[in-house]
Amino acid sequence: MAREEEQSLEEILQELLRLFPGSLDFAQTSAQALPEIVSTLTTVATSVNLLSVNQLGGRIGPERSKGLVEQVVAAAFQTFGGEDPHPGPFEKAAMLLRGITQGHPFSDGNKRTGFMVATYYLNQVGYPAPDTLPRQAIVDFCLRISAGDIRQVEEIARQLAMVWEHDLS
Repeated sequence: MAREEEQSLEEILQELLRLFPGSLDFAQTSAQALPEIVSTLTTVATSVNLLSVNQLGGRIGPERSKGLVEQVVAAAFQTFGGEDPHPGPFEKAAMLLRGITQGHPFSDGNKRTGFMVATYYLNQVGYPAPDTLPRQAIVDFCLRISAGDIRQVEEIARQLAMVWEHDLS
């Protein structure tokens, strides 16, 4: 990523935090809280996409399919038999990142959007982005997810946690 793009990603995150300060308890997973969480994260994803494509370049367009953004966001919060298969914050962030990156709900900017939504979510549940992010490692990581080289939520979550801990060995 170019230096100005690096700054722009940070500016986009700051703009998101200003626009969506997070009055919701994103760690809450009750059936009553989930519709509002999914709705908010869907709005955040759409806003991130518009901001990033507008500021960093790309093709602005409608969702590829009506409701696809909401579907990929909601998948992070689905339960199975009353159990949450992805209970941890990094697992949920991984689901958001993978869903947007591989699901391609937008015309352009899906990898940036997926990473920024995952970052926003982690921030809202108490894991703010590190002061410095290894840009090229993040780009490579998102490209590998997009290409399907990394598919398992657990592996995506593990690598996200490593980015947050600056342990990319």
